[in-house]
Amino acid sequence: MRIKLIKSIFTTISVTLLVLINFTCLAAEEKATLVKLSLKELLTLKIASRQNETIYSAPSSVTLITDEQLTRMGLTNLQAILNFVPGYQSSRDIEQGTANRITARGRSTALSESVLVLLDGQKLNDLYSGGVSILNRLLTLGHVEKIEIIRGPGSALYGSSAFLGAINIVTTTQKNQLKFRQGSFGEQSASLLFSHSFASTVDDRQNSSTNTLDLFIESFDQSGEKYQLADFLGTETTTTDPIDGHDLYLKYRLNQWSINARHMQRNLSQFMTFGALGNDSNQEETAQSSISLEYSQIISDEFKHTVKVSHSNDKWNTRALLLLDNTELAPGVFLEENFVGGPYLKSQNTKINWDSSYQFAQNNLLSIGLSSETAKISDVANVTTHNPITLDYFGGFVASRDQLNFNDRNKRDIFSFYIQERYQFNPNWQLTAGVRYDDYSDFGQSTNPRVAIVWSPTDQNSLKFLYGTAFRAPNFLELYDKNNPVDFGNVNLKAEKVNTTEVGWVVSNNQWNLEVTAFHNHFENLIVLGAPIVAPDNPLLAPSFSNSSSTHTTGIETEYQMQLMDEFQLKLIWNWFSDDSNINISKNTGAFILNYKWPDINFNLNSFYRGKNNSIEGQDSYFVTNANLRYSLTPKTTITFSSNNLFNEQYRTLSSVYSEGVANRGRSIQLGVEISF
Repeated sequence: MRIKLIKSIFTTISVTLLVLINFTCLAAEEKATLVKLSLKELLTLKIASRQNETIYSAPSSVTLITDEQLTRMGLTNLQAILNFVPGYQSSRDIEQGTANRITARGRSTALSESVLVLLDGQKLNDLYSGGVSILNRLLTLGHVEKIEIIRGPGSALYGSSAFLGAINIVTTTQKNQLKFRQGSFGEQSASLLFSHSFASTVDDRQNSSTNTLDLFIESFDQSGEKYQLADFLGTETTTTDPIDGHDLYLKYRLNQWSINARHMQRNLSQFMTFGALGNDSNQEETAQSSISLEYSQIISDEFKHTVKVSHSNDKWNTRALLLLDNTELAPGVFLEENFVGGPYLKSQNTKINWDSSYQFAQNNLLSIGLSSETAKISDVANVTTHNPITLDYFGGFVASRDQLNFNDRNKRDIFSFYIQERYQFNPNWQLTAGVRYDDYSDFGQSTNPRVAIVWSPTDQNSLKFLYGTAFRAPNFLELYDKNNPVDFGNVNLKAEKVNTTEVGWVVSNNQWNLEVTAFHNHFENLIVLGAPIVAPDNPLLAPSFSNSSSTHTTGIETEYQMQLMDEFQLKLIWNWFSDDSNINISKNTGAFILNYKWPDINFNLNSFYRGKNNSIEGQDSYFVTNANLRYSLTPKTTITFSSNNLFNEQYRTLSSVYSEGVANRGRSIQLGVEISF
């Protein structure tokens, strides 16, 4: 009954909005002051081909989110904003600790290893999991200029992990701002954006001479919401989900040289870690640091190139309650102390790459890139209170780095080469074709081509025919895990492979913008947990990883944005995914964003919809709605008031270790102030 009522309300809202849209379109010619939605200068992005272009000419299905859109919505982390991107979903999980799984085009995994995430071109995916879920919890958007997103394969340019999508977060420059925020669940946060420009000139060859500094600092703390939960151990208790963290990001540019440095840390405790409740035991600490040095040069009007050297360090340190005391291990044999343990892991990644482009003619652009990368686990330990095999009590925490370790100190070397050509047949037709070759020292090679034909009869109307393949290299968890009851690695794994065919249509005028994309994915060698393997390092006979047979998914992504009247904007998103491969996500998803703008006031109402997911016991379809109000007190001071999960929707999200689904936070309220200087 409740679902029918919600659907009825949603239908009523939709019909009302369509009436308003028709009315607005009829009056459009008389409204000379309407805000234009599709100005080309607001829709340029670089991720699809490494060249600046619009959403109409980009040789991929793409989405661009601007800082203005982020500010209006009031959402503060990447995981939250992805629920408003066609084809993407983000949901809370507890498989590897409390984190968000990122879903792209119907594939949902706890580690989010099918999507590549970049920050100013620096990879954030970690070596152990191949994804971003474990380390980058609540990835901040406090210093973002725009977010560029590929919906679909990106391996022809970016290699592994750009399997079903790629995201590049472009950070802001020339902005000075202080932000303070306080709200429900004990939330407190503060951030600083500081920028200073020392000098700027441009020579005859368009080589800029610039000396600029940009600094971002953010710190937040949340004591968490209270829950009454039960876990797979049979424990039922009250728990909370506290989290705190800090971010530091520095960009310095001197002429053609630039240096970027980043540090991120998150600390969590209590709640459910690896599916178990342990208020006194569960603790999670993650950190990621990186530094890069880049040299860019325009040698001539036709030739430009960039050389970049980068290094990153990752840290994962987690403790969880694994077994309760008094658990009967054998007839008459009981565990005398709580069994607590978890992974301690550090990894490093060093990379050098060279990217260049050469304009043969006005209609012919060639891009070439080379890279060499070394990634390794520098330290790894299984930190437990008991022997993980015999369950003998150690008397305290012991870090096992040899026979009882959960993984090994391994490394991989990667060499990559790509070439891409963009050819403009005439003003209406453009061809982009390219291929990338990757050679991994630990599993082999992968070659991934792409072809994109874009027909643009006008500047704001294009039809795209796209084909590409992508791969995902097996991560170190899948290759080398051992000595645990959950999984056992397989060093003979092949890389996952996907062949994607899609057709997309993008059309706009000054009042509305429509995007429709249909795609088909054919998967090969997907890595899944299978039967146990008898091996000395698998004494608990954990299931091992293997490559599955081929499967496929099909889907449709739509986005419609319109200017209802001078002050109102509306965006509607709807996605449909097939269940041909028994995908464990909602087949029907959607979202809407309604924005009202007055000279000193901006009000934004946004909501995402999830259809029924049969993989979560007893969970019906639901909406999660957020609201954000901004009031400009002075030209440089803004007061913000927001509410997440405005209607206090009680919903649960998918986790492979907890069939009932993971509880999510209810309604929260935040009050903030922003000061520009």
